[in-house]
Amino acid sequence: MYSSSDLILPADARPRLRPVRAPRRILHLSSADTGLISRTEMLAHGETDASIRAAVRDGILRRVARGWYAFDGAEPRTIAPLRHGHRLTCISVTPMHGLWTPHGDSSARPGQSISRLHVYRYQDSRSTPSRMAGHPTPHRGWPEPDPVASLPLALEHAMRCQDGETAAILLESAMAQGLLGPVEVTALLTAAPAAVRSRIGRLSTASDSGSETRVVRWLRRRGFTVEQQVYLDGVGYLDAYVGGIFLEIDGRRPHTAQEVFEADRARDLTATSLGLQVLRISYQQVWLDWPRTQRKILAAIREVGPFGRAKVRALAGQRLAAA
Repeated sequence: MYSSSDLILPADARPRLRPVRAPRRILHLSSADTGLISRTEMLAHGETDASIRAAVRDGILRRVARGWYAFDGAEPRTIAPLRHGHRLTCISVTPMHGLWTPHGDSSARPGQSISRLHVYRYQDSRSTPSRMAGHPTPHRGWPEPDPVASLPLALEHAMRCQDGETAAILLESAMAQGLLGPVEVTALLTAAPAAVRSRIGRLSTASDSGSETRVVRWLRRRGFTVEQQVYLDGVGYLDAYVGGIFLEIDGRRPHTAQEVFEADRARDLTATSLGLQVLRISYQQVWLDWPRTQRKILAAIREVGPFGRAKVRALAGQRLAAA
């Protein structure tokens, strides 16, 4: 896997530690997360069939499928699959696990809605409604008791269902959030078919958002050497360095808050005063105007890259002489 760069500018700077999210390691969603609870779980916590029936009569619970009940405010998208004997999975559940999930559904065929629910079922269970994207499993029973897929199972389904870019974004997000480590992600990849691994390719542990994954992955697949999370004294960590320019790539939340806006401009001013070339790319440019953004990035590398590379070499003490 690719990791954060060890490039420091200037070479004698003392970098501060890059903030790291504390690992959460919560792979299964609770009833508080889904709004769903099983009869088995309630009985294990001391409830009885009589008390469950009373909770239904009082409107505290409602029965949504055999053995399953919903609290008020439960996610409708988790209830619908249960009614059909299925479980929510893939990109329909990854946002609930806290992953950076791209908009849309790369598995949808022309004419299909991108709002389909992705579900899984065990072998020989009932058929999947047309408004749901099915993920058959080889199991003759449920592989886990959860009403929605655990994070590893959802990623296993997404790796096979989604395109390589979307799968890479989900896997890198799981590492960035501290939910899975590189070893666990490597194990998921190893268990996947060779065609899936080839489609996903090499991953990075340094990406902070799906936008960053998309941009960096595209550049590397075009043959560029990309340094992620380069430290610049007086600025902090910059998202990426490639071909003589630095990229600052916004994630889903627009940088419109005044304090964030001012901090970003202060960083840009410091970098520019050193002769470094900084290109700030918005979420909209990455996801809504991607082809034109690609052309602009390549043009920037071509036009100002040589000057930027000379400045970086000078600050790095010739460490990137071949860059």
